[in-house]
Amino acid sequence: MIKSLYKYLIIFLFISFVSCEEKKEESTSQLEDSSESIPTVEKVEYVFACMQGNEDSQAYIAKCSCSIDYIDQLMSYEDYVKAETIMSLRQIYGEKSVMFRNTPNAIEIYNNMQNLLAEAEMECF
Repeated sequence: MIKSLYKYLIIFLFISFVSCEEKKEESTSQLEDSSESIPTVEKVEYVFACMQGNEDSQAYIAKCSCSIDYIDQLMSYEDYVKAETIMSLRQIYGEKSVMFRNTPNAIEIYNNMQNLLAEAEMECF
């Protein structure tokens, strides 16, 4: 009797363990999918900067938010961070920014972002 009770207990624990692992894998994959999207804070910063560069009027809220949504559809958050970093560091003058201006990888990232920004502008403005 006790042996059969232990068997059922072991089977129950095994099934519980397996079901918890499946739930953990599902939640991990959901987190990975959501991390690919540009976070709302980054989108708001982009919209504010876009509005300041374009007359700073209410009419540009929809246009600028359309632009960042277009970029979000075509670019992962990781690539967006790389591109924004390259673009901001290229604005520094002197020897400190040479690495971000002249390396092939930085040039490619910069050109891809410029092309994407131009596409977003044509789509939304």
